[in-house]
Order: sequence, then structure tokens, then C-alpha cells
Amino acid sequence: MLNQKIVLLDGSGVDDESLSPVLDLLLNELHSSGATVQTFPLRDIKMGTCIGCFGCWVKTPGICLEPDAGRDITQAVIQSDLTILFTPVTFGGYSSEIKKSQDRRIPLVLPDFGIYHGEFHHHPRYSKNPRLVGIGVQHQSNDAEANLFKLLVGRNALNSHAPTYAADVVLSTDAPEDVRQQLQSVLVRNDNLPSSKVVASLMPAVTAGVDTPTLGGPGRALLIIGSPKVKSPSTSGVLGEYVLAQLNQRGWETESLTLRKNLLQGEGQAEFLAAVDRAELILLAFPLYVDSLPFLVMKSLEVMSKHLSTDPPESPKRLFAIANNGFPEAHHNALALAICQRFAIDTGLIWLGGLAMGAGEALFGGQPIKGTEREGPPVEHVIQALDITSAALADGQMVPPEAAKLMTKTPIPFMPFSLWRWLFIKLAQRHWRQSAAENQVSEKELFAQPYA
Repeated sequence: MLNQKIVLLDGSGVDDESLSPVLDLLLNELHSSGATVQTFPLRDIKMGTCIGCFGCWVKTPGICLEPDAGRDITQAVIQSDLTILFTPVTFGGYSSEIKKSQDRRIPLVLPDFGIYHGEFHHHPRYSKNPRLVGIGVQHQSNDAEANLFKLLVGRNALNSHAPTYAADVVLSTDAPEDVRQQLQSVLVRNDNLPSSKVVASLMPAVTAGVDTPTLGGPGRALLIIGSPKVKSPSTSGVLGEYVLAQLNQRGWETESLTLRKNLLQGEGQAEFLAAVDRAELILLAFPLYVDSLPFLVMKSLEVMSKHLSTDPPESPKRLFAIANNGFPEAHHNALALAICQRFAIDTGLIWLGGLAMGAGEALFGGQPIKGTEREGPPVEHVIQALDITSAALADGQMVPPEAAKLMTKTPIPFMPFSLWRWLFIKLAQRHWRQSAAENQVSEKELFAQPYA
């Protein structure tokens, strides 16, 4: 790694002092190799949250509209030879600190889509992208979460068009020499990119026939909407509110919260946790951000986990999740739902399963599910899936596999998926050029490379 530029993103939280020895070993290894290392301790850096405005694509192509440290980190990443993600393994994913930074990496890809490794991904904005290495730290061994973590790093590498990548998980309790050898290996090793089949094998994140404790009657449900959009209705909100309304019709008391930064700190956090305590069933509805849960959703899981571990409820709560993404393929959501499942297992919740939907923004874009004012492709399969799911949740049962399968169907009846995928590329391309033109951005400017 002689003369290489390395960016190290440190995702340790304020309670992660035990990670410091591992980080020191890593830094010593990097410096001794002759590399130039730029470290970003993310917990100490003030940085805004990606709000899904897509301004970095159609207003100031390649640059986030938020003029803060997120821009500096993005520039450093794309100009590096190697980017390292250092983080505690959190339910099989990254810490919320890493996730906030990862979500701000959207300007490094183009809005247009292409087929890479047999599935949908965005075109790269730059011809040269850095190698990616993910180093996760666990306090006690958990193979299931370690495998999810490695898979997530691989998916990030694929989406960011990294030339090579590697990922490993070390134990903070291991002997320093053992940790050093693991670090030396992952820094030079090349792992195989995870195929779509590997990710799709997590779909649906439901096990049919699993018995769950029966409910004594309708309870109280809390919907947590994880979309960061603040100026318009979100697809996540539309889907989640539909399920909530179905539960309400079946006699359930219902409550809905849209995640915002002030809801996870101070008085807002106290109100958020009080709502969690009141609920027997928690519904998570969120968009896929960089192969996983958006920052605020990941932060909410950390907050809930700490609260429920210190003050466990008398009877276990139930958890259900809906994930939607901007690709026509639903399987991209599988990893995020698997992280939700690991959160449930780690926190003592009963996992009722999840639904994964592709092309969320194209199908809904904040529009209502039903009504004369609705435009766009038909969504009868989505309505049917949500109705089946709502009935199961009302009875305290897991999501039926039938509903999970319906959710992944091609929206236009009788249209082969290959044709739907081709049509999606064309329609998306036209949409982004129209959006850019509305902001006086030419088609040529869409491909700007401000950090080249």
C-alpha cells in the first residue's frame, strides 16, 4: 500500500471504547505500509442527513446540496485509492454513524440505470472508484451477523463500482496478534462480489408455519416511517399507513411517527420510547438506502435496543417491516429486512416478517394506494399483499409467504420481467432529464465530475 491514499471512516460510537485497541492496530498497520491515511471520526463530525431530495443528481450534479462535512468526506472518498469502513457490527449492519456517511455517497453515482452482474444498479459517475474494505468489530462471536455484515460490504462494493473489495469481522476480545493477522489479511485480500442469488436467498425473510404466541385481542400498533423526505408524502408512509388503517378497522389502537433527528434525542427521544413502550406491534416502513436501512432508521434501532435491554417489557413485542427500493427488482431489500430480523432477535422481539417491494417511487411517488386521483402503473398486487398481511398481523401471525410473493410481482399484468426492466430504464432516463431541465440543468451537466 506504499504511496496509496487511504480514507478511514471510523464509525465507533461514544459507547464503543472497547473498539479503540482494534482501531489503533489498524492505524499502525496502515501507517507502517507507507500509505497516506486520512481518518474521519464520524461521531465528532457534524453532518446532515440525506433527505432523498435527489438535488445531487438534478440540481447540482455530483454535489450534495448540503454544504457541510458530508461534501468533504465524499470528495476524499472518491479521490482515495482505498476506503475503509470501520464499525461495530450492528444487527449485522453498520453503526448509524457509518450509515449516515454512506447515505451521503449518492452523488458518486448517476441517476441512470444499467445492468451490472445481472441486476439493476446505477451507472458510476467516475471512471475510477476506490477499493472498499469493511472491518466490523464484535464483542462476542455471532456468525449470522458477521455473514450479513460481509454481504453488506460486498453489496456496497458492487453498487459503488469498487474495483475490488474485502470484508472481515474481528472480536474485540481476541489477542492483539490474532487481530493484527486478520487485519493484514483483509487489507490485501480480494473477496468475490456477492451475486444476486446470494441476496435473493434471504427472500422472503419469513418462515412459514412458525407458531407465535396468541394475542388476547386487538392491541396497539406503532408505525415508524423511516423515509427522510420532509416536503412531500413518501412511498414508505403510504404503504405503512395503509396497513395501520387496516389494523384500526380490525379494532387495533394505532399510532404513527415519522422519524426526524429531534425524535431520537432529548425530549423527542423520551416521547419516541414512550410510544414504543405503549405498542404491542411495531411496524417499520422505510426506503432502501445504499443497500440497507436509512441512517435515522438504523439510529432508531440502536435507541430502541438500548432502551428495551435496560427496561425489558413484560411480554415480547412484535416487529414487522416493509422495505421499498428504487430498482425494479425487490430482492435488493432482502439484506435490510434480514438486519431488521437480527434486531428483533437481539432485542427479544418476535419477528413477524417483512415485505419487499421494488420500484417503490415509480409505483407510488407519495400517491395514495387507491382513489380517482391516483396515476401510474396498477398496484392491485400491492393492495392484495397488504390486505393479506394486515389480516395476519391483526391475529398476531407472521406474514404469509403468499403476501411476500405478491409484493414482488411485475406491476403491469402479463408483461415479462425482462420487458418491464427495459421499460423501467427508459422511463427513468426520461424522468431524470425532465427533472434536470426543470432546474435548468442540461443533459451534459448531469454527467458532471466535480471531484475528478
